Amino acid sequence: MPVVFRILAAMLLGAIAAAPAWAQTSNVTIRVASFGGQFGDLEKAYAGDRLTRRTGITVEWVHGNPNDFLAQMLASRGRPPPFDVVLLDDTVQAVAIGQGLVQKLDPAVVPNLKMLYPQALNRQGYGPDLLFYSIGIVYNKQKLQEAGIPAPTSWDALWDPRLAGHVSVPDISLPQGSEFAVKIAQLAGGGEANLEPGLDRIAKITAHDYYTSSATLGELLASGDVWASVWTSGRAWALIDRGLPVGYVIPKEGSVAGIDTIDLVAGSEHPKEAQQFINMALDPVSQLGIAFEMFYGPTNSSLQSALAAYPEIAQKFPASPADLERLYMVDLPVYNAHVKQATDYWNRHVKH
Repeated sequence: MPVVFRILAAMLLGAIAAAPAWAQTSNVTIRVASFGGQFGDLEKAYAGDRLTRRTGITVEWVHGNPNDFLAQMLASRGRPPPFDVVLLDDTVQAVAIGQGLVQKLDPAVVPNLKMLYPQALNRQGYGPDLLFYSIGIVYNKQKLQEAGIPAPTSWDALWDPRLAGHVSVPDISLPQGSEFAVKIAQLAGGGEANLEPGLDRIAKITAHDYYTSSATLGELLASGDVWASVWTSGRAWALIDRGLPVGYVIPKEGSVAGIDTIDLVAGSEHPKEAQQFINMALDPVSQLGIAFEMFYGPTNSSLQSALAAYPEIAQKFPASPADLERLYMVDLPVYNAHVKQATDYWNRHVKH
């Protein structure tokens, strides 16, 4: 990250830490299911700790991935839910809504809903999109240069025989895996309702592995064991910012919008406090902090003019209405109607 952004991020955190605590109005403890690692640390600093300082609400964290959270909510039926707030991806959220595992928000308690991009709002009133990202090709520049392979500009690069055995393919269970499957299906004449043309094409990649952990992929890219993969913009730029010989590109054929959501869990004993946390997570300061430190695009539209003044950072994630227009939004009801069939096909014909 350029020095100016490190300074800005430090100033934001410094201001948060130095701000006087508001009069405590609550001694409630809520549980938030969130992604771990750097994102978890940032969500704690910019949303959780600020909420505690303002209200006295204590936040306990459960770290994992959307599919794990869904399984825990399903398993808890008939008992108190395992958490009050849950972060999901858009695909898993649709399942959670259908299963009655999350509930609609009260705009009076979550006034920051009014500040979000229209694309970020759930039309039924459930939790909105927390952040935007794109998927693209991430690659080890040093390894490609040593092998005489040009930097990728097209999705077709993943099938380059010179990359055989060095491509890590995202498993279809991951958000970027399902988004990749939809994009390749579109390029092969299919789509959400007909993923098999894309899956057949993906099966022809001579893969190093089919990754299910972004942390593992980051290690493989850094070590040079993997030369290219499909990844999220935020994760890729985080490696680039560390000075690793990594590049990231949105292919010329276009990309798909990646979305993470934030929801109130059905049956929460503390719905007001849980929604206060959601409101804080959608706050401009919280969203700007994560955008500057981890390169995920804010869904709070009030930040677009500020980000426009910093094109060096805004290029790393969807940062404007124009950016969002260039990214395809997956038709989730159609995709989810076919995901079981696609997953079965993936397990039988793609992973090998």
